Amino acid sequence: MVHSPNPKNSEVDAYSYIKEELQKLGWNIRNPARVPEGEVYKQNEALANKYLKECLVRDMPEAIVKLNEEEFWVIESKRDKKDIDLAIGKAKDQYADKINKSRCIKCVVISGVAGNDIDGFTVINQYLHKNSWETILFNNKRKDTLLSKEQIAYIQRNKTINYNEFPDFPEEKYLSSAKVINETLHNAGINKNKRARFIAGLILSLSVGEEISLRIKNTELLIKNINNLIEQKLKEAKKINFYPFINLEVPPSEENHIKYRQAIIDILKELQTLDIQNAMASGNDILGKFYEKFLKYGNGAKEIGIVLTPRHLTEFAVEVMDIRYNDYVLDPCCGTGGFLVSAFDYVKKHSNNNQLERFKNNGIFGIEQDDEVVALALVNMIFRGDGRNNMNEGNCFQKNILKVIKNSIETGRFEKREGKPNEDPVITKVLMNPPFALKTSQEKESSFIDYGLSQMEDNGLLFVIVPISVMQEASGVNWRKGLLNNNSLLAVLTLPEELFYPIGVHTIGVFLKKGVPHDFAEQRVFFAKANTDGFKKRKGERIFDSEEDNRIAKIKMELKSFLANQGADVVNIPEFKQIAYLDAEDENYELVPEAYLQTDYSTLRKDDFEETVRQYLSYLVSEGDIKAIESFIKEKS
Repeated sequence: MVHSPNPKNSEVDAYSYIKEELQKLGWNIRNPARVPEGEVYKQNEALANKYLKECLVRDMPEAIVKLNEEEFWVIESKRDKKDIDLAIGKAKDQYADKINKSRCIKCVVISGVAGNDIDGFTVINQYLHKNSWETILFNNKRKDTLLSKEQIAYIQRNKTINYNEFPDFPEEKYLSSAKVINETLHNAGINKNKRARFIAGLILSLSVGEEISLRIKNTELLIKNINNLIEQKLKEAKKINFYPFINLEVPPSEENHIKYRQAIIDILKELQTLDIQNAMASGNDILGKFYEKFLKYGNGAKEIGIVLTPRHLTEFAVEVMDIRYNDYVLDPCCGTGGFLVSAFDYVKKHSNNNQLERFKNNGIFGIEQDDEVVALALVNMIFRGDGRNNMNEGNCFQKNILKVIKNSIETGRFEKREGKPNEDPVITKVLMNPPFALKTSQEKESSFIDYGLSQMEDNGLLFVIVPISVMQEASGVNWRKGLLNNNSLLAVLTLPEELFYPIGVHTIGVFLKKGVPHDFAEQRVFFAKANTDGFKKRKGERIFDSEEDNRIAKIKMELKSFLANQGADVVNIPEFKQIAYLDAEDENYELVPEAYLQTDYSTLRKDDFEETVRQYLSYLVSEGDIKAIESFIKEKS
C-alpha cells in the first residue's frame, strides 16, 4: 500500500479528545436538544438551538457547551499543536463574536484545542471579562486543559481569570486517568514496584517546561531525553542523589522497547490532561492520588503492606492539630508525602511569606523505606519548592532527628540511631499511617507509635491511624498500659469501614500528647464514631457526594478546640461522640470509642439492637478476642 510522504493529521482526533475529556470533567455530553439534562452540542447539533442557529447560520464549532439557558462555551479545534492560536482565534471570531450579537444568548467562555493522537493536545481557555477576551491562568500560567463544571462556575462567580486556588478536578477524572495509566503500565510489562518511580520520573520531566517530542522512534533516545530533564530538575533542587530512584531505565530486551516507548508516550499525554504542573503547584497531592489508585486498582496494596491515606483525612488531621509555621512535623512512613503536603498547604494559608519560608525549609521531615515510593514524596516537595532537603529514604527505626541550629534557625538533622535514644528531639507534631503489619512482620503498628513519640519534644502531639485491634486486643494490654504511663490519650475516632477500600480493615485515629502521663481522674478523652466521611461506593469505587453523611466534617471544629484545650465544651451525642474519663478499673485497657460511647437504647428498635449486638460480637470473633467476648456476655447478662 502506498501512502503520501507527508500525511496530514485528522481533526477527528481532537473531536474525540474534546468529547471524552468533557465527560471525564463532569459534563453531560448528551445533546440538549434531545435530552433535557444534556449540556454539550457536538458540531451540527448546535443548529437545533433556535438562537444558536440564528447567530451561526451554518457555522459549526467542534462543541458548544450549555452553561445555562443564556450562557454558552464554544470549543474549536485544529489538527496540529502549532495551530493553537488559530483554534482560539477561530473560536472567538467565527463563533463567539457572532453569538454575542444576540440579545437572547451570550458566549462567555471559549477554548481552542490543538493536537492529535500522536503529539498529544494543547489547550487555551479564555473568559469574557469586562467585554474583553482574556486567557484563563492558573498560578500565572496558562490553564492547559479543558475546564470542569466547578471550575467554570468558579470563574463566573468570581469574575476572574487569574487565581491560585482552583477547584480540583472531579474524583472521576482522577479515577479515569489512574486506570488508563495503570492499564498502560500493566500492558507495557512494568513491574508494580517500579510504577511509582516511572510516574515520578515522567512528571518531573514535564516540570522543566520543555516540549518532549513524542515522535522520536528510538526508545533509548527518548528515554535519554527524559532522563536529561529529570537530572536537570534534580540539580536545580539540589537532590541529584535521588536520581537513581527516579530515572527511567531502558528495558534490557530490545523486544520490549516498542511497547515501553509507547507507554511513555501514552502516559505523558494522559498526564497533560490533568494540567499536572499547575495542579501540583496549587497544593493538590496529585501524586498521592495517583499512587493511591495504582495500589487500589493494580492489586498491589495487600502484597506490599502499604496503604496510602486519603487526602481528605490528611487535611482533617492537619487542621485539627492546627499545625503552625513554628512546628516541626514528622511522618516516619511518609509514602508519597500526603500528610506533609497537607501540613505545608495548611501552614501556607495561615502564614506570611517569611514564616512559610522558615517552615518549608526547616520544619518538614519525612522518612520512607521504599525508595520507589519516596521518589513520589520528593517530587511532591520539589513541585512546591519546599521540604525536599528533609526527605530521607530508609528505615525510620535506624534514624534519630536531632535538634540543631542552621543559619541561626532551629531545625533538625538526621543521625544514625544505633540503639541510642534521642536526647535532644526537635519534632513537635507527628502524623502517620504506618504500614498495616503483615503476619510475618516484626515491625508492628505499635512500634511506629513508640518511634514517633521517641522523636518528639514533651507536650508534642501525635496522630496515627491504626487497625482497631492495636488499641483493643488482649496481646497489647501491657503496651497500652506503658503508653498511658508516659503519655496522655486525647482522642480516639472510629474511622469509616471502607476508608481504604478495597482493603478491608477496621481503623481508628488516635491523638496522643507526648511525655505527660495520663491522669485517669482528670484527663478527659474525646471519643467519636466518625464512621462516615461523605464518600459512597459506586461501581467498586469510593466517590465523594456532598449529600452523604460526613461525621468527620461534623466533629472537625469541636475536636480542634478540644485538642487545644481539654476543658473545652463538647456536646455529647449517644452513639456518635462522647467526652469521657478512661476506666481505671478496665484491666484490658480497651481504648476504642465503642467501649465509651453511650447508647440511646430508647431510640433502637428490637431488631436494630440485636443487629448492633450481632455486629459487635462478629467483630470480636473475627479478631479472636475471647476475653472481650466473655466480658461482653457477662456484662449484658
